[in-house]
Amino acid sequence: MFKNKEDRMWVYLAVPTFIIGTIIIYYGEGNYQYLALLAFWTIFYIWRFFYRRKKKKEEKKSS
Repeated sequence: MFKNKEDRMWVYLAVPTFIIGTIIIYYGEGNYQYLALLAFWTIFYIWRFFYRRKKKKEEKKSS
């Protein structure tokens, strides 16, 4: 589907986040409606940081 690993990971995290967020909004009281979105962005950017750091190390080794 996506050749770019970052885009693929974004979709893999976005779909469950949308489902969980919808459930929280529907059944929750409204105080926690942004919790799923905050968790999504936090997990994605932590993963992205480590992925890019690993990618840079691999590029230095091959040079």
